[in-house]
Amino acid sequence: MSTAKHRTQISLEPWQYEILMEQSRKTRKSLARIIREMIAEKFAGNKSDREKDPIMGIIGMGSGDGTAIARNHDAVLYPKGHSN
Repeated sequence: MSTAKHRTQISLEPWQYEILMEQSRKTRKSLARIIREMIAEKFAGNKSDREKDPIMGIIGMGSGDGTAIARNHDAVLYPKGHSN
């Protein structure tokens, strides 16, 4: 994690503060650290979920000569004179 951090102030409901304080006592972590970890878990998880998706494994599997096959896929798949 980066050492340069942005300072901010938030207002919590009493029950939210109590839950965080209890977690702080149990883990011996600061409130700020707990909140940063919760934010990272909530939002960084989205990226890792995408990376875990099996479909992501096909990225980069193919290779080509730089021609626009994706744009002209019908011409490549169904050349003139070829009957289906």
